[in-house]
Amino acid sequence: MKRRSFLSLAVLTVYILVFGAQAVLASAGPDSRGVYRPTIYISGEKQALTAAIPPSGSTLVPFRAFFSALKMDAQFDNQTKTVTAKNNDTTVTLTAGKKIATLNGKEVQLLQGPELVDDGLMYVNLRFIAEAFGGKVQFDKTNLTIQIDFQDK
Repeated sequence: MKRRSFLSLAVLTVYILVFGAQAVLASAGPDSRGVYRPTIYISGEKQALTAAIPPSGSTLVPFRAFFSALKMDAQFDNQTKTVTAKNNDTTVTLTAGKKIATLNGKEVQLLQGPELVDDGLMYVNLRFIAEAFGGKVQFDKTNLTIQIDFQDK
């Protein structure tokens, strides 16, 4: 009887390890629309940001949550669908549906423009914003993580 219980427990453990690992690996893959969901760290701290990497390859994040995580204020003009964020020496302006942003008054071509999505949120390009404000962005494709570090000036 003990031997049978031990064998059942061993089979169950192997089953959980095999199929549990597949479930974890599957969660790191794209959703039904081909969108990946990375984990974001800012200065080593894990963020509760809903990020998306669509087939274009650019990481998009909800602008209010992202600027809040960066401890910055951003204003949204609902009429023009434009986000403007600034700190002491940097101003960034992004408009939904446009692949051109402005950085300190100069136009910058984006690979992926900001998007308004079904949930009413505007998603913006993580790398462009982080680097515009002095951040260094590292993407770990294997672990699907993004690390943003800012150096103190």
